[in-house]
Amino acid sequence: LKQLFENLFQNGVVVVATSNRPPEDLYKNGLQRTNFVPFIAVLKKYCEAIQLNAETDYRKRHLPGAGKLYYLTSEADVEAVMDKLFDELAQKQNDITRPRILKVQGRELRLSKACGTIADCTFEELCDKPVGASDYLEMAKYFDTVFIRNIPMLTLSKKTQARRLITLIDAFYDHKVRVICSAAMPLESLFVQKDDDSQEDDARVFIDDLELDNTTVEDISIFSGSEEIFAFQRTISRLTEMQTKQYWNEGDRKKK
Repeated sequence: LKQLFENLFQNGVVVVATSNRPPEDLYKNGLQRTNFVPFIAVLKKYCEAIQLNAETDYRKRHLPGAGKLYYLTSEADVEAVMDKLFDELAQKQNDITRPRILKVQGRELRLSKACGTIADCTFEELCDKPVGASDYLEMAKYFDTVFIRNIPMLTLSKKTQARRLITLIDAFYDHKVRVICSAAMPLESLFVQKDDDSQEDDARVFIDDLELDNTTVEDISIFSGSEEIFAFQRTISRLTEMQTKQYWNEGDRKKK
């Protein structure tokens, strides 16, 4: 990476990039980060870093809500409430409720329940299986409203699922897909940085195998969850905006 960009800069290429971290924090706590540090020096030598410090998260500003779109699984009759909401939306579709299969890069993405442009999914279907950005982007082509049921509390033992949820919300947000969720925890408390001893033991074995001297579990982001915590703040922000009336109306493809 260092050699590539050094050659680009020396040949007069102008690079304009955005990041949610300053250059010195790129790949912070990443595995074998020392190999990445020389690139940061090149970046700082040839580029001017401009901080855009906005004190206001405009996605979280107070806007009229689109009704209740985020439910706690502990609420009374939450499944029946979401079933009724799905049925009400499905009645406006020119379709029947049925399973759907989407073709994604030669694979099949199976959804157990959909009607027209509405999909009714569980967290397990979308984030607990080996699916990724291409699957979520394909869904965004066909559906303007997606139910995501039974999102669990996301701990370090569920980092992979948390990453998928982050990717899922990013894809849906960029394509104005509306979401209706049920979750075990309030939105702000959905991802927590705690783990069990077995996860820490596995991490220490990994560190020992790579002979990473003077390295602790907390020093490496793939174990500490620091990157997921950082990225999940964007997910919370986006999910907050996705509950507004403005976002809901903008996502109605029948009006376009």
